Amino acid sequence: MTQPVRRLCLALVTIAAIASVAIVAATAVAAPTRNPVILIHGWTAGGLLPPQKATFEPMRRALAADGRPVHVVDLPGDVNVENAAAIARVVAQARSGQPGHKVDLVGHSMGGLAARHYLKFLGGTAHVEHYVSMGTGQYGWRPACLLPPGTGDDMCPTSPFLRALNRGDDTPGSVAYTTLRTIDDDPPAAGGQRNRHLDGGVCVRDGIDGGPHMDEPRNPRIIAMVRQALNDGCPGEIVDLPVT
Repeated sequence: MTQPVRRLCLALVTIAAIASVAIVAATAVAAPTRNPVILIHGWTAGGLLPPQKATFEPMRRALAADGRPVHVVDLPGDVNVENAAAIARVVAQARSGQPGHKVDLVGHSMGGLAARHYLKFLGGTAHVEHYVSMGTGQYGWRPACLLPPGTGDDMCPTSPFLRALNRGDDTPGSVAYTTLRTIDDDPPAAGGQRNRHLDGGVCVRDGIDGGPHMDEPRNPRIIAMVRQALNDGCPGEIVDLPVT
């Protein structure tokens, strides 16, 4: 090989090596570094109401703008044990795309109960860093006691599902728990706060001017508080009730 040809080859190898390093560096910069967020919709009245996935769109856009991969769960129905299994599948999918990362759960209304079941009974505490609920009746919603089986009756305060969920520590693991409730969730005419807080330590914000219950996931105030919670802040106050 002549000297000029050898020099040309060495130059090409050098250029290729520099290009490879640049591609690897660009890939490293582009890789997501923030936890995936799992958004979980609420009650569908036994399928009579469409899943409120569309109401999460403003929140999805806001969290994506923060650099967070966002997944919206398509729940199979109104049985929370089955919904929790669906959450587990989405969590596994999200974590497969970001090995080593934990995820954050954000649940609206009944979706917050399914998320807690996943945490408490399906090993979710090992994979979750933040739990945020919006308008979730953590200790039940009495009108649900009139619902037929499989259509949301899990929300009845005396249901076997809630009795098991609220037996012992409500906030297991090292997960950071935040609960958000609006004026519409606890109207003053009904005596204000209608649902006791989770025990074991939780960030609580009640009485938010967040509009109608169904619109909470798209309300700018709620979205701002969710973002604060996912950034390790507390948009309210810490309440640490003894575990019962």
